[in-house]
Amino acid sequence: MKTLIAIGTIVGPFAFVLLRWTSAKLRTALDALGVVSAFGFGLLSAFAVADIRAHGTVYATEVHKLFDNPAFLAFAGYLGLYMLYRLLWSAFASFREGAR
Repeated sequence: MKTLIAIGTIVGPFAFVLLRWTSAKLRTALDALGVVSAFGFGLLSAFAVADIRAHGTVYATEVHKLFDNPAFLAFAGYLGLYMLYRLLWSAFASFREGAR
């Protein structure tokens, strides 16, 4: 499983770059999913902290229940790949500008 995660982390952003080059609609979809993932990640994190504060539980142990939430894992997973893709795209853009 760890190997698949590592391979996906490497292959995923490169696949996003290829999708970006092929279609403006795909580029828009990738960006829209990034925005939705950022909102979802932020909201679920904020809700978890608010629940911990409201119930007066121990933050260090209760916050880890958030990692069991499939929606949080999906948002965080996509957001991680999206950030790597944007960094990769930025590097390619800088390389192209420097080559001119």
